[in-house]
Amino acid sequence: MNVRQFALSSALVAFLGTSPGLAQEARPICGDTAVVKRSDTLSSIADRCDTTEAAILRSNPGIEGSNDLQVGSKINLRSSTSSSQETTERLRSLARETGNALTDMAQELGASVDDLLNKNPDLQQRLRRLGDRFNIPGVDADKAQVSLTPESGSAGSTVTVSATGLPPDRPVAIGGGAPRSAYEVLDNARTTAEGTFQASVKIPEWASDYDRFVLTIADTEGEWKVRSAPFQITGGKL
Repeated sequence: MNVRQFALSSALVAFLGTSPGLAQEARPICGDTAVVKRSDTLSSIADRCDTTEAAILRSNPGIEGSNDLQVGSKINLRSSTSSSQETTERLRSLARETGNALTDMAQELGASVDDLLNKNPDLQQRLRRLGDRFNIPGVDADKAQVSLTPESGSAGSTVTVSATGLPPDRPVAIGGGAPRSAYEVLDNARTTAEGTFQASVKIPEWASDYDRFVLTIADTEGEWKVRSAPFQITGGKL
């Protein structure tokens, strides 16, 4: 074996590992897509698939955060858009993320998005311009209000989910999961002609693994999502 062949062989051995045990310890690669699992976050998927959260966001413009992940769905790990398309989609994503953040902030403060925007007219004007530019529904002022009755209980209990300000007569999925993690579809329903919604939902038994549980009402075409304030898990399973 000459020097060049020896060098190539050594490099190959170093790359593949010197034993089957080393090869088995290598981090798995997911390929071009990954299937979302229960309790997944962008961080857990990035770690499992040897990528980064930023790369996942770039490849999935419709995802702004971990609570946009749906259990059982596939997400892209490789971006196929051009640079200009990617920039535009990311701006659209950031605009939608702003709308979602306002909704979450309003829920935590016990106010409405309208109240927050009325107290911050400059922000309201900027969001309107973003909505007009990218044709993003709900960015101007997300009027959706979601409430839970009761607001706490054991896993296995039933809660009434009520909402107003939703797009009228649209099929929706009712999902649930831990805060800031993937949601799992629990049931399907439809909004009324007035854009309201009410349904009785059973908090799943597996919710006992968490202290809090968030219910999500999601458009089946992925155009919008609204979330409840966290349902407090108390005691054991029913």
